Formats: sequence, C-alpha cells, structure tokens
Amino acid sequence: MADTGHGSAGSSAPGPLPRTVPGAVEQLAREHGLDELTGVRRSVSPVRAVAVGWGSALVALALTVVMCHEAAGTTLFTPAGAALHALSLAFLFVFAAGTAVGLRALRAGSRAVYLYDGGLVHTDRAGARAVPWSAIVGLWGIRRPPARGVPGRLLGYRLLTFDGISFVVPLIPVDGHDPFVARIVEAVRESDHPIL
Repeated sequence: MADTGHGSAGSSAPGPLPRTVPGAVEQLAREHGLDELTGVRRSVSPVRAVAVGWGSALVALALTVVMCHEAAGTTLFTPAGAALHALSLAFLFVFAAGTAVGLRALRAGSRAVYLYDGGLVHTDRAGARAVPWSAIVGLWGIRRPPARGVPGRLLGYRLLTFDGISFVVPLIPVDGHDPFVARIVEAVRESDHPIL
C-alpha cells in the first residue's frame, strides 16, 4: 500500500491529510465515534498494477516469440542455442508472472486504511468496515522468512477483530520508523491486546 497523510513515504513528519474522504468512510467513522482523521494508507492503484503486470507480460511474450523464432534454427547443444532456449524460457516465466500480477490486482481491487483517533476504517472491494480500537483482538506480525539464522524482517501486521474482520497493514518505514503503523501498535497495546 502506498502511504499518504501521517507517516507518508516521503518523510517521517506528518503530511497533509487527503482533501476528500469517501462518504461511506466518513459516515462509518461518525457512527462508531472514531473522532478525527489522522492518516490514510492506500494501496497501489489496481489500474497501475494491471498496467505494469500486463504490460511486462506483453513485452515478455513478444521477447519469448522472438527468442523461440531465433532458437528454432539452432540446436540446444551449441552455446548460442542454449542461451536462446534459456532466454525463451526465462521470458515465458516473466510472462506468467506479469499475467498473475495483473489478475491479482483485479481480484484485490483498491484498498485503503483510514486512521482515526478512535480506530480505523478499512476499505476494499467488499466495502468499508469500521474498527474501533476496542474491537481489535490483536496484531500478528508478518515477517520475511529468516535466512541463515537471521530473523526475518517485519513487513507489516495482520489485524484481527472480534467480528472476524482481518486485513493487512503494511509497514512502510521512513528513516527506520513508520508513524502510521506505530500509532496502530500503540493503540492495540493500550487496549491490552496481543501483538505477536
């Protein structure tokens, strides 16, 4: 998710809040008494993710066709033939990955987390959900797998509520600190809920 507002990716100082917040988000925040908006974290636009994924897939497909055409005149046992076959296979994998990125972006849709003094409002393809601090069961850290005895780097947190709502808040540190996620962790800790 890209970040705007407090804890923006550009600096560690609070940034300007968005001028417009969707009506459904404002209404949920009022209904649940979440007080003032303090920050927003948005995902990458699905249109952008589809364009990058499928654009790279098309380029990779074109390069696969060119490499296959060139490789057709060689044998696998010559250095040039082996290189052309390997490149064809590599570009085919890039094509598959780019297609998957585009499909995943379409499936996920646009996501955002609106941070208020009294809780969060999470929006995604399914709609908007208010999550007051008291409704949070806990936060579970998402870590990169460890490598050679070095603990995995923290990538973000999965937030779970008593209603069964679960979503990920990614960590986007600037100068080693992410004030957006730090505020969520602080609020969960003050509510005496687990942070694993």
